[in-house]
Amino acid sequence: MKNLMLVFVLVSFFAFISCSSAPTLQIINLDAAKNAVQGYYESGAFERECERIIDDAINRLETIPLKKNMTVVFDIDETALSNYDHTKEIGFGYVPKLWTEWLLKADAKAIPQTKRFYDWLISKNIGVIFLTGRYEETRDATIKNLFDQGYTKFDTLIVRRNDERTIPAAKFKALKREELVMKGYEIIACIGDQWSDLIGGNTGYKIKLPNYLYLID
Repeated sequence: MKNLMLVFVLVSFFAFISCSSAPTLQIINLDAAKNAVQGYYESGAFERECERIIDDAINRLETIPLKKNMTVVFDIDETALSNYDHTKEIGFGYVPKLWTEWLLKADAKAIPQTKRFYDWLISKNIGVIFLTGRYEETRDATIKNLFDQGYTKFDTLIVRRNDERTIPAAKFKALKREELVMKGYEIIACIGDQWSDLIGGNTGYKIKLPNYLYLID
């Protein structure tokens, strides 16, 4: 994932504090940043935040009259599936070779609140499409991982072809959503952990999950 930039997204990580005529950059200790991120994910705070977001999404979508070809577009990493264990294992860093090896293991866990949202959509006969920045060589492992975690019913899985590797994430996903609409899908919502999952056209209602592990441009 060429455009993956690992950062610790803490409000206090880079804080500009005005003093006299020029701001001063204050940087939190890296170990403290890692501990704060770990505490957030392992204390239940992440789950609670996701629960609130998914509750809001279900309440919003319940007001939409159901029609044929309605669908919701799901991101995968840190949206449908969690890579937290892998990220923690390597010290909250990013190594492309290790990342690919992790994806090929196909043992990432479902994010419970996203799975709850997915189950609700399926119960309403609303379609699901997975749109990910993962590459073609991980397609089979990704499908296995999704099935193993209970995501067994979806219209399609869209991954990056080799000739699409250098396209920025936001542009790539916007192009794929446009193609889906041209095929007759009505996208009523998109769910993702990055704003690049949600900007551009044909998104419907935007569902942004928290991610304090990395940013994708």
